[in-house]
Amino acid sequence: MTLASLVLALFVALLGSWGFLNYHFTSQVRGQYQSWDNRTLKTSVPAATRSALQDSQDRWEWALTRNSQKAWEYFTADWQARAKRTAAVAALYAGRDDYRDGVTTDQLHKLDQSLLQEKNQTVYQRQKNNLDTVQVWFQQTTDADAFLQKLYSNYTATKVLPNLQQMAQAKSYFSLIRNKTIKNKWTQPVAQMQSAFDKNTSATKEAQQKAEQETLDSLKNAPLTKGYIPAQVNITENGQTVAGSNETDYDSILSNANVTAANVLFVDQATKTAHFLRRSAGHYSTSGDALTLDAVTLAGGRYAVAAVITNGAQGAVVTDTTASDFGQYYATPSAAPASSPVQGSGNDNATSDFNDATPVFWLKNNTDLQNSVLLKGTSTIGFVSAGASTLGNMISGSAVYQTIVSRMTTATVVYVY
Repeated sequence: MTLASLVLALFVALLGSWGFLNYHFTSQVRGQYQSWDNRTLKTSVPAATRSALQDSQDRWEWALTRNSQKAWEYFTADWQARAKRTAAVAALYAGRDDYRDGVTTDQLHKLDQSLLQEKNQTVYQRQKNNLDTVQVWFQQTTDADAFLQKLYSNYTATKVLPNLQQMAQAKSYFSLIRNKTIKNKWTQPVAQMQSAFDKNTSATKEAQQKAEQETLDSLKNAPLTKGYIPAQVNITENGQTVAGSNETDYDSILSNANVTAANVLFVDQATKTAHFLRRSAGHYSTSGDALTLDAVTLAGGRYAVAAVITNGAQGAVVTDTTASDFGQYYATPSAAPASSPVQGSGNDNATSDFNDATPVFWLKNNTDLQNSVLLKGTSTIGFVSAGASTLGNMISGSAVYQTIVSRMTTATVVYVY
């Protein structure tokens, strides 16, 4: 009887140890998940933890139940899938500031879809942001390559030099290239066109100064009886045009609109152009070259720069004109106060056109506006972007958009004429 009791006690002890081993191992595996039921891994699973679990699995594999083995298989598959997606995004990069050769639109699209398999929102957003960066680089580089190819081919075929605006665009496009091979391809051609342009500009300036001096001399020597003919003279201040016989009367237009801001982006709907203006001594002067726009569908009037939006996939803009935060941009819903419509239930609409979105426009519904400038009028909003199909926009190419963003601040007033 004593021996039987000892055997039974030993059996119970072994069974308890076996049960505890499986319970402990399964608990450790499930502990790496935010939600075991949804198969959502934690944001970070340290290498030391994975190594310890692997050692336990290797050592006790013979003793693990099917449920414990299944938990381990789930964890291994989920972790490897995450690591594979992270590695695929990292493989797109060639260093910190360029993407590698061979990247294609189809590859980026497929990887974008693959990232949706990540159920941890923090990890997904990190992977998505890294992918979006490459997608922007790829699109800008593709646009730059096409523009420079067309410009340089025309230059080599006709020997006609690019004009000032074309050279400015060429340099802007070149600065947007984020692929080393393509950048090396255009380094010498862009330098060649710039050198020829500078040389021609110098010669033209010299000839112009000579002609102006001859005109001035002829005016000085003209008889007093000769009728007065107004000279076509542009007034300049610190190298910037202030006024002239063929210039837009910015002072009058902006004065009538009660605009006195120091910096203004003046948008001409008729010509689809924009000028940065600077106010000095009570007068507005142009600063830099005219910017060519692809489309202007903004209503005329004055706008404030509400926000410069980058990677705004989670962002929202309040479109309810009765809300106290009308026209406010929030990078994430959690950034909005409790009183904002962004926090209201049922506002997660799927409207891609912000003109029809009430009371909130979610930028995730319109990828073209996830990198844009948000403008706020008295009762309307609008966007400056490098491509969008909705009304209420000022649309430009990538280079012009980058120029606008680099020069615009929240103190800039946008006036649509």
